[in-house]
Amino acid sequence: MIQIICGPKGTGKTKVMLEKLNTACNDAKGDIVFITDKRFNTVSINFKVRLLYTEEFRVMELNAFIGFVKGLLAGNADIEYLFIDGLCKMVGYETENVDKFLTAVCELEKEYGFKAIMSVSMDDDKIPEQAKGYIVNHG
Repeated sequence: MIQIICGPKGTGKTKVMLEKLNTACNDAKGDIVFITDKRFNTVSINFKVRLLYTEEFRVMELNAFIGFVKGLLAGNADIEYLFIDGLCKMVGYETENVDKFLTAVCELEKEYGFKAIMSVSMDDDKIPEQAKGYIVNHG
């Protein structure tokens, strides 16, 4: 399962992600990973969640981020949920980069069977065609 929460900056995507994250904490049998670009107030995040900040690993471009996610999955076969908040901050704001990352995640999701929930700071009409079927309404 892949879900994309998209919209311009400041439209509540992170809030929706955190709600979905906390719901997943109640339902998950496997591990939950939450990736974002930099530290923020995490008091509302369940202690069971593995928080990762790409800024600390200096992962801020498409191929590095794909490798980062592959490494997580290679090192932990028990990941059930993968939350990615602010995808464009990690792969760039180019539609082509979002499309390439989504292609990689789709392949990994088929192989490893995890659920991916991502936020993307783009208007619905700017998001790659392939991604449109994964958009969930957050408004």
